Amino acid sequence: VDVVQPVLWAVMVSLAALWRSFGVEPAAVVGHSQGEVAAACVAGGLSLEDGARVVAVRSRLVLEKLSGRGGMVSVSLPVVDAEERLARFEGRVGVAAVNGPSSVVVSGEP
Repeated sequence: VDVVQPVLWAVMVSLAALWRSFGVEPAAVVGHSQGEVAAACVAGGLSLEDGARVVAVRSRLVLEKLSGRGGMVSVSLPVVDAEERLARFEGRVGVAAVNGPSSVVVSGEP
C-alpha cells in the first residue's frame, strides 16, 4: 500500500497530462481513494506537490495504522450477492465498498 497507492496516483495524473498534450481536455473528473486526489490535481484544486504529499502521507498512515489488521479483496459480484455469501461470517467480513453494479470490495479479519 505504501508503494502501490502513490504509483497509481502518479499514473493517473500522468495519463491526464498525456491526454492534455494531445488536446483532450476533460469536462469533469472523478475518482475514488487515491483517484480522488488525482482528480483534484487534474481539476486544479490541488497542486502536484500537494497531491503527492497527500497520497504519500495517506498511504503511509494506511500502512502504519491499518495494515495487518484485516484484509481487502475486490469481488466481481453485485452487492446483494456478496452480502448473501458473507452472511455466514457473522460480521467478521463484510462489504467495504461498492465500486459498480457488479464490483464490490470485501474486508474483514485476516
